[in-house]
Amino acid sequence: MIFSNPRSERGADILEAALVLPLLLALMFGVYTFGRGWDLYQTMTRAAREGVRQAVTTNCAMCGDTTQSSSYIQSNVVFPALQATGFDTSNSLFQSTYQQGETYIDSANTVCGVYITYSYPFQVILPFLPISVSTIDLTTKVQMRMENQPVPPATCG
Repeated sequence: MIFSNPRSERGADILEAALVLPLLLALMFGVYTFGRGWDLYQTMTRAAREGVRQAVTTNCAMCGDTTQSSSYIQSNVVFPALQATGFDTSNSLFQSTYQQGETYIDSANTVCGVYITYSYPFQVILPFLPISVSTIDLTTKVQMRMENQPVPPATCG
């Protein structure tokens, strides 16, 4: 019968934990960072959708075909929705990428719509890995068909 010396395996658990724990922590922080990025992207898309919805509808039923201006949509619909969830809308990189306009949304150029697009710099922080200070631009674009448009629309944009 061969007996192992119990002293020869002393400290093996600590060594194994020291090797595995940094990888486990990096994996957990990676999952958290990915989840946070996904949440930010969904919030961006939701805010842009609300802005486009406001842009394609008329102000009131009795006013005719008047719609809100691009600056009104940006400052009173999209940015407040983002600020309510913790976005820093004063970021110059974010503000420089914000675009809103009208365009044809079909290939035959018969349906006019409104679009909003912008990017937000998201910093990826993963401990123990060399890509810890990377920045990813999360970009969203939402477009909707304009209501009450003439057939065919004279111009778009």
